Formats: sequence, structure tokens, C-alpha cells
Amino acid sequence: MRCSTAQKYLSPYIDCELEARKGSLLESHLAHCDRCAGELDTILQLRGLFAQTERFSAPPAFRAKVMERIGSQPAKGFPLVPAFTRFAEAFVFVLAITAGIMSGGILFNVYAPHHNGAQVISSLSLETFETLPPDSMGNAYLAMTEERQ
Repeated sequence: MRCSTAQKYLSPYIDCELEARKGSLLESHLAHCDRCAGELDTILQLRGLFAQTERFSAPPAFRAKVMERIGSQPAKGFPLVPAFTRFAEAFVFVLAITAGIMSGGILFNVYAPHHNGAQVISSLSLETFETLPPDSMGNAYLAMTEERQ
């Protein structure tokens, strides 16, 4: 077990929330790693210090004052405007993408009805270009994509 994993398991281990298998792996790691064992000791000491602290209770009228202040403030409803704005933005975005896809298909069918998709894709291939310089990106692309025999 690595120290980073062991340190993630320390708190659940102390709270007895760690699975038995992971607990035994952690105990094995702690037996061999002074750094993680020291971290465990530090956490246990802090926990002990917090357990020893004195508890204070609020004055009797404190709860009543807090509840009175809460009641005197105007109630805030669910803000519909920000939620509506976000949904409207998303709707416009999806609408724009849909319109672009549809208009592209319509334009393609109007101006190139005799072409099929395979012809268009093959016309965009780098193989239709003239000879490329040996150190160009296009030449590297062709070298990577040509069939090996």
C-alpha cells in the first residue's frame, strides 16, 4: 500500500468505518511506515484533545432570538429568472446546432445532388494533392495512412 492511499484510509480506520481487508492492509503498512504511523498518532492525539474540551451551551434566549430574526426577514422564493435563462441558453444552443446540421444537408443536396458521401470524403483526401515535400505534415500523414504490404 502506498502512503497516499494509507493516509486516505486513516480517518475511516479511526472511526471503525474501514472494510476489514483494507484495515488489515493499512495495519500492515503502518507497521512498516514510520511516517504514516506518526500521522495516525497525530490524528489520535488531536481527537483526544477535542474530546477533552469543555462544552458550552447557548444562553436560553439565544434560540428564540435567532428564530425571531429568521422570521423577520422576507422569504425568498425560487428565482425563476436565472433558471429560465439557463434553459433558454441551452435551447438556443441546441437549436443553432440543429439548424446548422439541417442547412448543411439541404445545401449539399441542392448544390451537389449527384455526389454521394463517399465521393465527397475521397475528394477531401490528401492523396489528391501534388507531391508533398519530404518534411511536411501532409507527407507524414500519407506515410502513416498508406497500406503496408
